[in-house]
Amino acid sequence: MKAFGYDHNGAADVFEEYDVPTPEISDDQILIKTEAFNLNNFEKSMRAGEYRTTTKQTVPGRDVAGTVAKLGANVGDFKIGDRVVAHGHGSYAEYAYAAAARTVKIPDGVSFAEAAGIVTPGITAYKAVYYFGEVKSGQTVVVKGASGGVGSLAAQLALNLGAHVIGIGASRNETYVKSLGVKEYIPYNKQDPALVLANQADVVINSALNGAGSDSDARIVKDNGIITSVGGDEPLSNKPFKFKPIAPTKAVSDAEALSTILKLMAEKKVTIKIGYQLPFTIDGVIQGHQLLGKPHDGRIIVTKETA
Repeated sequence: MKAFGYDHNGAADVFEEYDVPTPEISDDQILIKTEAFNLNNFEKSMRAGEYRTTTKQTVPGRDVAGTVAKLGANVGDFKIGDRVVAHGHGSYAEYAYAAAARTVKIPDGVSFAEAAGIVTPGITAYKAVYYFGEVKSGQTVVVKGASGGVGSLAAQLALNLGAHVIGIGASRNETYVKSLGVKEYIPYNKQDPALVLANQADVVINSALNGAGSDSDARIVKDNGIITSVGGDEPLSNKPFKFKPIAPTKAVSDAEALSTILKLMAEKKVTIKIGYQLPFTIDGVIQGHQLLGKPHDGRIIVTKETA
């Protein structure tokens, strides 16, 4: 099968097209014929060698949407040809694989590109809202980085729970965030959110890059409120609050998160912003990783679908 990968670290052009064997699956796994995959910053960092040195052929990718090509012996809830999305393995290829427990069916009305685009940001946003943030109807929820993949989904999930959501981001993104149903937006390049929103939030969800500006979170949250963040640094403050970094947890399954978001997408209550749909070619992958390395707007999807 065709796959896109690299055998050493470097810039986007280290990617090569390989001819590799189709993955073998275990009894609890599903083989997926790939139709679209999502590109993430983590994959860019791995390719660049920011975590460890690559010394062998690597086909990256976790976020995959496609059709079921083969089922493991213990898998009973799917059939060949089902449209599925998964938090899987080796998605930069014609075939990827995933545990059945991390795979869900794509409802009608949701494209492969849209489904692939919500995997990593959607799972993170779901955990931020439902588990770490414990968001409830009637609460005031402040979302930092509200225009990003995680932030935009977190804002929409909180709105669907009945929360009052306030977005924080750059002024250029105000129109987009308000189009999601967020009524109040604070542009950090024009106003100081910590002054405008002091002591207003029951929950602060910091989805800005690396949890940037964490100390202001403590000024925004109410006494005994919750701050949950994609960053790991607890804000410096004497104020009483719960700080919960968004981290892997077995308390929330990938399937639970993806199923909830896909249902809301099918009902037109949640959307994901796709900025780029690139061809399922080596050139598409290289271009996608070049885009990851600089400011970009929306998810970057490599897909067989026509944009």
